[in-house]
Amino acid sequence: MIISNNRVVTIEYKMVDKKGDIIDSSDHGEPLAFIQGGGSLFLAIEKKIEGHQTGERLTFSLAPEEGFGVHDKSKVKVIPRGQFNSKDGLHIGMQFFTQKNGNDLPVTITALNDDEVTVDGNHPLAGADINIDLVIVDVRDATEIELKTGKVQTDEEIYAASGD
Repeated sequence: MIISNNRVVTIEYKMVDKKGDIIDSSDHGEPLAFIQGGGSLFLAIEKKIEGHQTGERLTFSLAPEEGFGVHDKSKVKVIPRGQFNSKDGLHIGMQFFTQKNGNDLPVTITALNDDEVTVDGNHPLAGADINIDLVIVDVRDATEIELKTGKVQTDEEIYAASGD
C-alpha cells in the first residue's frame, strides 16, 4: 500500500547528527506508528515518505528549518543569578520551565557564573542538520476512530471495536 494522507504508517528509524551521534531511534523499542498528514512528525519527513510503500528504506537529511528549527538568538537571555531560588543547585545543561504568555516554555542553562545565568529557550537541537535512516514497516488505512482522535490504535483496540 502506498503512503498517502489518512493512512497509518509504521516505521523503524534512526536520527543522527552530523557527527553520527544518535538523536533518536526506534532500536530496542517499538516501531513508530503515526497517521500520515496528521502533523505528528516533521512535515518534511511526511513529504519525503509520501508515495513510498512497505519495505522501502529511505535515507535523507533535514536542514534545521525542516527539523528542530534554526537557532534564535532572541531566545537566549542572561538573568541575574539572584532571581533563581536554587543558587547552589544550578548547573550547565539543567532544564526547567518558565512562563511566557501563560504557556510553559522549556529552557536550558547554557552558561553561569557567580552573578548571572544564561538560559536558552531554543530546542536543544535547534540549528542542527539531522540525518534520517528509516524503513517503512507497514502502511494501512486509518480507522474512523483513528481519524477522529488522531491516535493510532493497537490491533487489540481495532478488533475490540469491530466486535470480533
